[in-house]
Amino acid sequence: MWKLITIGVLLTACSSPVCRASKVKYNNCSVDNGGCQHFCKEDPAKQCRYCSCASGYQLMNDHNMCTPVVEFPCGRVKMDYTEGKAEFNIRLIGGNSGGRGFSPWQVMLQNLKGKFLCGGVLIHPSWVLTAAHCVETGETLKVRLGKYHRLRIEASEQTIRVDKYVRHENYTKLTSDNDIAMLHLAEPVMYNKYALPICLPTRDLAEHELTTKGRQMLVTGWGSTSYEMKNYSALLSYIEIPIVPKNECAQVMTNTISDNMLCAGSLGDRKDSCSGDSGGPMATKYKDTWFLVGLVSWGEGCGKKEKFGVYTKVSQYLEWIQHHINKKSGSSRG
Repeated sequence: MWKLITIGVLLTACSSPVCRASKVKYNNCSVDNGGCQHFCKEDPAKQCRYCSCASGYQLMNDHNMCTPVVEFPCGRVKMDYTEGKAEFNIRLIGGNSGGRGFSPWQVMLQNLKGKFLCGGVLIHPSWVLTAAHCVETGETLKVRLGKYHRLRIEASEQTIRVDKYVRHENYTKLTSDNDIAMLHLAEPVMYNKYALPICLPTRDLAEHELTTKGRQMLVTGWGSTSYEMKNYSALLSYIEIPIVPKNECAQVMTNTISDNMLCAGSLGDRKDSCSGDSGGPMATKYKDTWFLVGLVSWGEGCGKKEKFGVYTKVSQYLEWIQHHINKKSGSSRG
């Protein structure tokens, strides 16, 4: 069973002679993530740092870089960039369409009648993350993966029923705080180049490297191209926008920005997520691997030049996510 790297696994690694054996460039994780490609952890007792990798990768002999050990590791796009290039398409307010398979962890969330509801993101063969406000109605849901054209049945797609969902117990509709939910799939996703998971970071990687001011984020979805009309995009599209510090965001937003939220965008620029993008991924590429940073959550209008978009801060929920994965996989044994 695919699992997230846990703190327990990381500490076990420290008992190995990695610190002594590695000719390290850095003694700690504060500069360039300690030189690690994925995760960096410090061992104060040995006054050294050591690296570890996301699930599906192993540490190379240099003790810094990570190499895939499975066919479809998280966070690695498999598509050929010359394949399926699409015509230019505006969505997500000021967005572009990518080629087919450019965001293979993107999920489309629908009700059983096929009505398009939200986006989502694949993190595990049986689990999808989305926004809590996407599952408020309580209706039975299904996900479609490997999608590019929202309105067509495509050879690359998989449709799977959601047999359980877990909305965060502290989600507050009034403030949109803790706007995160997990969807458990009735059958596991068959990974291929159009459907594979994104990597989840550790909290340290997310906070020290991935969410620093100005770092470029990729947001994807089929959402509205206009705040005034729910004119959903036909093609999966994207915007690239920078992370904005909480204090700068709070100055221009009317509603409260909690510690569980991230802001992104540029004042004076209309690039923004909008209706229909909710629950979809805000991701960033770090040393050749894509990591999930946020989920599309809310905004004050869409594409307003004086406002930012607000995203659920995924690094606040890593233990919560792992708990529910473990709980479900444990209950299904024997």
